Order: sequence, then C-alpha cells, then structure tokens
Amino acid sequence: MAKPLDPDKIEAARRTSRKAERREQKRRMLREEIAHNRSGNGVIVIPPPKKEALAQDAPKLRVAAYCRVSTQEEQQLNSFEMQVLHYRSKIESNPSWELVEIYQDEGVSGTSVNKRLGFQKMISDALAGKIDLILTKGINRFGRNIVDILDNLRKLAALNPPVTVSFETEGITSTGDGNNNLLIAILSALAELESQQKSEAIKAGIRWRMADGVYKFSVYNTLGYYRDHFGRVVIEPTEAKIIEYIYESCLEGASVSEIAVALTEQQIKSPKGHSHWSAGTVRSILRNEKYCGDAIMQKTYTKDFRTHKSVKNVDLNKYFKEGHHDAIIRKKDWQKVQDILSLRRASKKPATMRQLGSRFIVSRIKNGLFQGYFVLDARWSVDEKKEFIQMIQTPKIIENERN
Repeated sequence: MAKPLDPDKIEAARRTSRKAERREQKRRMLREEIAHNRSGNGVIVIPPPKKEALAQDAPKLRVAAYCRVSTQEEQQLNSFEMQVLHYRSKIESNPSWELVEIYQDEGVSGTSVNKRLGFQKMISDALAGKIDLILTKGINRFGRNIVDILDNLRKLAALNPPVTVSFETEGITSTGDGNNNLLIAILSALAELESQQKSEAIKAGIRWRMADGVYKFSVYNTLGYYRDHFGRVVIEPTEAKIIEYIYESCLEGASVSEIAVALTEQQIKSPKGHSHWSAGTVRSILRNEKYCGDAIMQKTYTKDFRTHKSVKNVDLNKYFKEGHHDAIIRKKDWQKVQDILSLRRASKKPATMRQLGSRFIVSRIKNGLFQGYFVLDARWSVDEKKEFIQMIQTPKIIENERN
C-alpha cells in the first residue's frame, strides 16, 4: 500500500466553492437596490381609483404564490428574485388577502414534480385546507408536464371549497366550475412541447461543442479537479494526493476493495463527501481517463426530457479529446492500471476454485491473524489435499488470487 494520507490536512485544504457566495452577493445587491427604490428614490406607484370598501366582517382570502426557475444560472437569478418580491408585495398590499407562503423551487425543471419540493409542499398545504388562492406567473412556471399540471389542477378543483389557481401571464384562472379547462389543457400541452424542443436544442448544442472539443463537462464530483473562473479544468493539489494514492496502491497490487477499506479507515471523504468508500467508487476513479489528461464525452445521455434520468450511452456517438487538460497520473501508469483491471476482470470468469472440481469447497481468510490462509475441508483425502496444495502453489493461480 502507498504511504497513508493525512485526512485532516486534506480536508482542511480542500477547495470551497465560491459560487454560492457570488449568488448570495447578487441577491443582496438586488434587494438593496429594490429597498433603495422603495424608500422614495425609485418608481412612483400610481394606484387605481379606490373601490368601495369591502364589508368589515368578510374573511380574508388565504393566498399563496408559486415561483420557479429551471436553472441556477445568474441570468435567471434576477427573474426568480423579482417573482418572489412581486408576489409578496402584491399579496401584502391587498387588504382582503392574507399571505400564506411564497413557495419556491429554484434551479429545478418543471417537467416533473418529484424534485420540486416547494411545489409538493404547496399542494400538500392546499389539500390540508390552508390555501384559498394560488398565484403563479404562468402555466409553464406551474409545470411543463401536461399530465402533472392537469392532475394537480383537478385535485385542487375537487376540494370543498375548490382552490383557485391564477396564471398571470395567460390571464386565466382554474376553478372548480370547469371554465377554461380546455384552454389550460392546450396551453399545458404547448408548455410540454416547448420544454421538449428546448431540451432537443440544448442537447444538439452540447453535441456540437463536444465535436469541436470545446464542451465544458462537469467536474463537480471528480476528485482532484475543479474549474476556475475562466472555465478551465485545474488540478486541486490536495485532492490529487488521494488520486495518486489510489493509483499507486493499485500498481502495488492492492485490489479495489482493499483500497476502499484503507481510505475508509483513514477517514478520507469520498468524492460526494461520504465517510465510506465503496469498491465501485475506487474502480470508477481507476477507470476514469480524465486523470491522465484525456476526456471522453457523452458517456451518458438523457433519454427522456421529462425524467432527466441519465443512462449509459450505447446508442450515440462519443467524443474523445487527448491531452484535454493537465494530468494527475502519467499516461503509461494509467494504462498499466487499465491492464491490471482488465486482467483481474478476465481472471474472474474462469473462477480459480472451479478449475479444481466440484469436490473442492474452500474459503480464504480475508483478515485477522490468519489472513491469506485457506480453510480446507476435513473430509478431503490425502490425495485431494495434495492436489489442492499443488494447484494453489502454481504461479498463475497465485497471481489470480492476488488480483
């Protein structure tokens, strides 16, 4: 095994993302500007003519709003913040309305409700009788899946009393009387179609950039690398030590399981920040060509724009760029590791113990004082024991066991 790592030093020196700080600074600047304008230095609001005051004993309408943007890009940040501020101001300025909550989903697609926690909470509160009216910017903000949209609108309309949903952009409402149902269904279908077309356009753009070698693939969970402010793939020195340790251990003969156990025991965090390492995680790192500076793009792709689930690519072109970025592992060492992994994989198919015949049933002690020893069946004859010992002393089998 390679020299043990210092987990405290590595964890202390790990890179921290500045993206959240930039987004928070952007939000703070926007809020300060709006507060400044509202203090009398901005837009002058000209109210409409006053209407007759409502009866004092009329109960206030419990109103909620739903705001959503599909990405966390900075160009959509202002849109999202303005949605929230707009509906908060609109509800609080109406004396006959009472604000329930501004339900929010930032950076979440509208093609499915599964990851829209804010939307789920809103529907749950409405079904619990806490909401009378829901305001939202448009049907495409409410959702981009016609089945989900109509299903949730039916649930709200079936309540007693029904919960009304007002779509501001389209200027229509969904109520329990069935009015506007056909129009809402058509607009919902158009919202889903628009989402599908946008998805296809985005995927086509990504493939064009891959073919030209300029696509910026994600390194979010790629240990040892990060993207700088210019979008370049840069080595993270402290995390690179973990990668070097994994490759060195493999070259010295350690299996992926042994490496995973060693990293777990040394309390080194996994790429996703977990305390436990799996053999699969170690194997994926050893198989990742990015660590020798190359890049294979479109290993996976999104098959269904509604679910956004990535699947292994066996249908579309892949794109390979040699020397795409700085390498952590030398190319020849990376290739040696691939040969080792392939040899181990091939050696598993003709399982060593099966070659001895069905009468041989043995197990090998994996840890403890007798690690590496075989447990023999006491029922074997002397000749069978000799045959087994002769087989395990054969260099090829010893090598297979080691791998």
